[in-house]
Amino acid sequence: MARLLIVDDEKSICQMLQIAFRKEDHTVETATSGAVAKKKLESQAYDLIISDIIMPDLSGIDLLEYAGFTRNPGRFILITALPTMDTAIRALNLGAYRYVIKTDKLVDEIKLVVKQALEDLALREENLRLRRELLRVFAQNNIIGQSRKILSILEMVR
Repeated sequence: MARLLIVDDEKSICQMLQIAFRKEDHTVETATSGAVAKKKLESQAYDLIISDIIMPDLSGIDLLEYAGFTRNPGRFILITALPTMDTAIRALNLGAYRYVIKTDKLVDEIKLVVKQALEDLALREENLRLRRELLRVFAQNNIIGQSRKILSILEMVR
């Protein structure tokens, strides 16, 4: 399944999400500070990073921005108990996949968002694989036909 990093200064949130996602066979690591999360992002690749926005040492927004400079292509899901329009807009502009408000249904909401994010990642990977395969086929000239219509279709595909 997927490799997840959960970042929240509230240890109970990390544990709750870790248990929920391990039950779904995901590999889950946690960090209770932005500094620890930065070190993990430098050394590991994650499919998804779920981070609280408001933390004492480094905000989730700062962590999202930092992740953009690492080799880590993981999707970012930001969670917060204190939502603001400015923070939501900034998060999405920096490339966050979703912005989720902490409620008593946090686990169910995050599970749904993670499922959608993983489906989106799978579709993107399939798209890239198919594009590479198509380019390989064209590079080998495996297309038979020299009619004007075939040549125009090949040019359009290229």
